[in-house]
Amino acid sequence: MNDKKIVLRNIFSSLIEKTISTVYGIIIPILIIRHYGSEVNGLVSSITQFVSYIVLLEFGIGPVVKYSFFKPLMEKNENEVNKVLGATNRFFKRIAYIFLIYLVLLCFIYPNIIDGFGYWYTFSLIIIISVGKFFEYFLGMTYSLFLQADQKNYIIDYTIAITYILSIILIIILIKLNFSVQSVKLIGSLTYIIRPLILKWYFNRKYPYKIEKKGKYKLPQQWDALFHHIAATVQTNTDVVILTIFSTLSNVSIYYVYSLITNGLRTIILSLTNGIDAFFGKLLINDSESSIKNKFEIYTFFFYTITTILLSCSIVLIIPFISVYTKNITDANYINNVFAYLMVFAEFTFVIRYPYSDMTFAKGHFKQTKNFSIVEPIVNIILSILFVVKFGLVGVALGTLISMFIRTIGFIVYASKNILNIKLSQGMKIIVISYIEMLIVFIIHSLVGNFAVSNYLEWFVLGFFTFIIISIFIFIMNCIVLKNTSKKIFKVILRK
Repeated sequence: MNDKKIVLRNIFSSLIEKTISTVYGIIIPILIIRHYGSEVNGLVSSITQFVSYIVLLEFGIGPVVKYSFFKPLMEKNENEVNKVLGATNRFFKRIAYIFLIYLVLLCFIYPNIIDGFGYWYTFSLIIIISVGKFFEYFLGMTYSLFLQADQKNYIIDYTIAITYILSIILIIILIKLNFSVQSVKLIGSLTYIIRPLILKWYFNRKYPYKIEKKGKYKLPQQWDALFHHIAATVQTNTDVVILTIFSTLSNVSIYYVYSLITNGLRTIILSLTNGIDAFFGKLLINDSESSIKNKFEIYTFFFYTITTILLSCSIVLIIPFISVYTKNITDANYINNVFAYLMVFAEFTFVIRYPYSDMTFAKGHFKQTKNFSIVEPIVNIILSILFVVKFGLVGVALGTLISMFIRTIGFIVYASKNILNIKLSQGMKIIVISYIEMLIVFIIHSLVGNFAVSNYLEWFVLGFFTFIIISIFIFIMNCIVLKNTSKKIFKVILRK
């Protein structure tokens, strides 16, 4: 199977997985809010966010592991692959002990800073939520990263999709039977354990490679890569941590509900990049510079066009959706227009870095780009603390939006100059155009106002027409302004 078909297969599987995970992310929280209340949902969301620092272990070391696999997999060098597998496995075991120490500290400190819930109530939730994440990441991460490097992302995607479906069914049954929130979260955690077992079974069945138990091989720049994602994880989780300490669990719940929308959009957008790092990683090893530039130009045209369409639609649709989603919930006010728009623009500022960060990591440039990465979360923490006292939810969103420009611009500048060898203006052109298109949609929407919808059917109808109108506007504008790139794409399509 050629590279294009592999990339398309991975994108398709990723779309399925991301769609199901988004459905999971939308259904389960609202069931918890309606059955247990906004305070409990805020507590669960806050604990989940604290525990989710574990994801830095996948994304922090993930890019460097995949980079280490590219060449030996292409050369079918079994000995070298075994060494990388062994080094990866040893690295995660060491980090596992660090996480357990963090978990112990979290269990003793976190319940004491939360009001309104008993110590053991909160303690038990921390343990239950942690179990699934621990096993998912530490038992299966080596196999997951190997499969990603080998462009077998679809195996991971379908495994995750199946466990999400199973989890949704079991959680709905438990809530309907009035089980405790601890029981509900425990079932969700236990389904996560299935994932690494399936990946391990597939790896042992399909590949001749073995994890080297003892060895001196070390992953190149492993700590630089981990440093990158420690910074990224702090950035991602700062808002909830600050709201937990300086605000209320109700505000945490409100934040989490809005982040379901933006994170759902991010997962869909991420599906467009699924396997792209491995694709470009191989190109960077044995393809010409002009060919790489050409493929990257076409890829970014599609990426930014689709990303701008989705997030422009969310400007129009997010408040109508929240109004239906939280209908009849009276223990917290979930409608906040300014906060919603700041969240959308912050998300857009975040995701536009993906093509350039993927190229940077595919090339293995972790050490060279770590300095500007740490500035982003520091600025976010300082600004969010300053703003949250006066502006609440809007304050943390504003701090996040401002800080996200730093790392995004850093990746764009670095990759343009040091990897792609293109003028900064060439890469920035479509990004500036995308911002202008977003602002046009925002201005028109502000003049028209929010559309009133009373149920999901009306929202879907509104969403359909919004998507059609915005898609036509953005696609035509991009084709006109980026005439040369659109001509290249049409030539490729016509050749097919």
